Amino acid sequence: MESILNQLFGIWSLISLLPKWLRIFLVLFLLMQLTRLILLYIVPPFFNLLCRLLKKMHYLVSYPIMALLSTIQRRRREAGNEGISVWIDIIEGMFALFESSFNKMIQLFMKRKRNKTRIKRWTFYSATALVILLTAAIMNNPNEWYSQKWKNAEIWLNHEPVQIQVSGATPVQKQFILNKKYEDGGNIRKEPTLTAPPLDTITNGEILHFLNEEQVDSKGIKWLKVQTANGIEGWISSLIVREK
Repeated sequence: MESILNQLFGIWSLISLLPKWLRIFLVLFLLMQLTRLILLYIVPPFFNLLCRLLKKMHYLVSYPIMALLSTIQRRRREAGNEGISVWIDIIEGMFALFESSFNKMIQLFMKRKRNKTRIKRWTFYSATALVILLTAAIMNNPNEWYSQKWKNAEIWLNHEPVQIQVSGATPVQKQFILNKKYEDGGNIRKEPTLTAPPLDTITNGEILHFLNEEQVDSKGIKWLKVQTANGIEGWISSLIVREK
């Protein structure tokens, strides 16, 4: 599992060097081609099998009912009533419609097999054109939902495994303090979300040590993992602090 993740990070590190529009195109292209393969090779056989099963069930259900209707109609003729009841016509018409629909669906699947090469080529061109249009639409008018989802995906994929490196120089640890407009204080929370319970409240001028870990919640707020002067570790919103 770890080797697979390392390969995924390695591939993404190469993709991340590409322009943003090209990365969007590649992701959409892979998703669209995967959807196309599912629609071509999984969905049609499933529906073909479903239609054949329904046709068989239709025969098993309709045969005794039609036999009963035939018996009723024969007795009506023996009694001197030559007309056919409306409800008998309706039932016969419904059964005929179902059988005709199942037969047409099965014939369509047979035609798909004969035109398999043309269908594959047509769906590939259509999927590629749709990907180009979607990429252009996203680049020209990105909405908030897309921007947040893409940002979260990039943060996750770029979050490489921690590797210990021996170095003679001691890395400089970032420190944060409250913004001026939050002089009344701010909360250190247990989890990176506004609904998490507070662990501590910091005051204006108190220094927080950044623990080199950050996350983005579902509302798009970036949270920083910090440690207070008292040794309490928790999460604080990046909106209320600034780097010292």
